[in-house]
Amino acid sequence: MITLRRSSLLLLVVTATVLSCHRRSVSAPISCCSRDNESAAPLLPGTSIYQLPGIWSDQHDHRLSLNQLKGKVRVVAMIFTHCGYACPRLVQDIKQIEVSLPAGSKDRVGYVLVSFDSQKDIPSQLSRFASQQGLGNHWELLHGDAGQVRELSMLLNIRYQQLGESNFSHTNGIFILDATGAIARSIDGLDPQTSVAVNTINQLLAKP
Repeated sequence: MITLRRSSLLLLVVTATVLSCHRRSVSAPISCCSRDNESAAPLLPGTSIYQLPGIWSDQHDHRLSLNQLKGKVRVVAMIFTHCGYACPRLVQDIKQIEVSLPAGSKDRVGYVLVSFDSQKDIPSQLSRFASQQGLGNHWELLHGDAGQVRELSMLLNIRYQQLGESNFSHTNGIFILDATGAIARSIDGLDPQTSVAVNTINQLLAKP
């Protein structure tokens, strides 16, 4: 059964890559400090990202699988902590979503930041970043190996490339996942769409 799941997931990832290549010409991702952004729409709507295998580490150095995130609506983005412009903007946009939710919904929603930087964004650095950004108990900051990060980025259709020791170019997106890990809404770029995100989250929370 495990082998079958891994084979099925690998097929999904490969299919996502092929579809992406056919949808647009290949070019280098944008700089993290640019305001422009290519579409980050998910390629496989309805597919749970929690199917991805592997163990991640969070900012508290706890080990977990993505499947352990099930049960809550999640707001997800991919960043790196040394980013000078785009990543802090994404984090602020997600924080605005958090504060805009009704009080009764706040404990039912979680926030996940996954780092591109497998070498430098180790749990201690993620913990520092969470403290600097004022991220509370509803936030998970995840560190994984390069292969795990690449697989997740492919399912989310986030493109990135390492430019140097501490810098990445990348496309930008915020993803709202339902309780099973399927993408319910993707928000592209760095233009805040707080009301769209909040409405999506409220609709998901209202489902029986």
